[in-house]
Amino acid sequence: MIKRAITTLLISSLALGMNISPASAAVKPGSACKSEGQVTTTSGKKYTCVKKGKKLVWNKGVKSTSSDEGISVDKNLFSVDVTIPASFYEDQKITQAELDADAAKKGYGKAKLNSDGSVSFRMSKAQHKAALADMKKSIDGYIQESVNESPKIFKKISYNSDMTEFNISVDKASFEADLAAGFVGFGIALQASFYQMFNGTQTPKTQLKLIDAATGKVFDTQSWPEKE
Repeated sequence: MIKRAITTLLISSLALGMNISPASAAVKPGSACKSEGQVTTTSGKKYTCVKKGKKLVWNKGVKSTSSDEGISVDKNLFSVDVTIPASFYEDQKITQAELDADAAKKGYGKAKLNSDGSVSFRMSKAQHKAALADMKKSIDGYIQESVNESPKIFKKISYNSDMTEFNISVDKASFEADLAAGFVGFGIALQASFYQMFNGTQTPKTQLKLIDAATGKVFDTQSWPEKE
């Protein structure tokens, strides 16, 4: 179950033209940026790209309540800039040439392998919307496959529009007797987190409610990431 969840996630990412490579690009005040007005959040600070003389640089930044541990998404007027953290590309060796070729194939305007190993993409808003739709389709496929493989356990799985809450209706006795069944929640949370981050959520949170199909009552609630 776990391997299938991760494989589904990676296939979805690659299908979108995002070869997962090195952690989110660190922004340093005074360093070069791409477009005036661009905004990004790094290490608890929100930075804006400003013009100084003839150069575009990041300003000193202001404190932000958001986190930079996830995917960075900057929604501009006509485009969307997405930076995938290096942590998503562990055990993979991605080159700039491969990114350029894949971005061209997928129709993305630009892909950049950053010095810290993160990968930045610039796409149109229409492409970003289509990418999110593909991710949702992938999650739907994973859910349907899980239900089809274990119909005696899983009865119905539904979720809200932003993929932060999932209702998982099961045969309680069968679910509790099957250790592997619990991993389905992990797979759902993993992919839902990726979807949320790609949609611009800096700190993804997913809640899974396990419902007894016989009574309609919630018998367990799981939060991802798990609370310490």
